Amino acid sequence: MVRQQMRFITLNRLLNRNFYVAQTFQFALRFRKKNMKKVEAIIRPHLLEAVKEALQAQGIQGMTLSEVKGFGRQKGHTEVYRGSEYTVEFVPKLKLEVIIDDDVLDNVIDAICKSARTGKFGDGKIFVFNVEEAIRIRTGEHGEHAV
Repeated sequence: MVRQQMRFITLNRLLNRNFYVAQTFQFALRFRKKNMKKVEAIIRPHLLEAVKEALQAQGIQGMTLSEVKGFGRQKGHTEVYRGSEYTVEFVPKLKLEVIIDDDVLDNVIDAICKSARTGKFGDGKIFVFNVEEAIRIRTGEHGEHAV
């Protein structure tokens, strides 16, 4: 009788220990940080629809869009308005911002490049940044769940 009781206690301890290890592992998996990236793309305004469709085909659900002006190697251009020639130094562009998981980064960059490329000066640039944390204000969710 005592032996059976000892076996039961030992088995119970072993099961509790395994349960604790499994719970700790599940907790770590649930809250492990995935690497997130912020992709900023400066594109031509008339190519927005093509870029948006390409990103949606990659499963991107949200993006932020800003109207920006700037110049690079292009250094602006000249326009004729009512017979007078004007130099436009800052060219209008669109800045597209997307927060994504690290594992889809290459696909997103390829989609933007293919849909925004015209082969001429002024096609734009793509910048990639690390994102340390994302927090949804409404619910307080953190990480990839907040994006």
